[in-house]
Amino acid sequence: MHYKTHGLRHELKYSISYAQYIELRSRAMCFMRHDENGTDGRYFIRSLYLDDICMADFHQKDEGRSRRRKYRIRIYDYNDSVIKFEIKDKFDSYISKKSSLITREQCESIIRGDFGFVSDMILYDPETAGTPQNRALRMGCIDNACRILRPQVVVDYDREVFICDEGNVRMTFDMNLRAGQGTGSIFDPHLPTVPAYENGRMILEVKYDDYLPQFIRRMLRSKKLSLWQSAESKYSLCCIAQANYFGKVVI
Repeated sequence: MHYKTHGLRHELKYSISYAQYIELRSRAMCFMRHDENGTDGRYFIRSLYLDDICMADFHQKDEGRSRRRKYRIRIYDYNDSVIKFEIKDKFDSYISKKSSLITREQCESIIRGDFGFVSDMILYDPETAGTPQNRALRMGCIDNACRILRPQVVVDYDREVFICDEGNVRMTFDMNLRAGQGTGSIFDPHLPTVPAYENGRMILEVKYDDYLPQFIRRMLRSKKLSLWQSAESKYSLCCIAQANYFGKVVI
């Protein structure tokens, strides 16, 4: 599914308990496979979210906007071998994500608020700059010029992923959600963080293309599990946790 130039996917979110996780996981293992990344489909994710001085992206949800956008730099297991600059757009219950691979030097440049290397890329290497893989960087460069994007909060969590080829489904269990100050180094494994979610609870996300296989739909609608959809954002939760623990004011 597409909207203008955006490839769209469905996204369902649920706040679940540990007991619900164990039940869902046991059912998923019967019909789905673990993501090949990580160990048994598990890996650590750290994202540094960017926002403007008014925290406009943070407030978009409270304002009831059906279309929202977030900017982030994402790494895995504190490693700089894979660094992504991503833009995630949300259209009601649909999402669209653009991702560009960047070097550590480019990452540090973006954190400083300097997208100059993107302008140089467009000027001196337009063929590379025009590839779909670099679209997120081009959009980020333009948005930064208009809004002045700066690091706001670090979002940490452990993720376990199950995949189903039918419907191109990704079922993710995000646990141990923690928040850190955006002024620290995202590559520092000792960056101070604080809990950002209720103890023992985690976030289940189900993403798929045009249809959700029936066995997954039945699993999510099981009366025994009693799942309720949630619109909670990990970025928002971590912004609030950062404000509560570190004293940063959320305007």
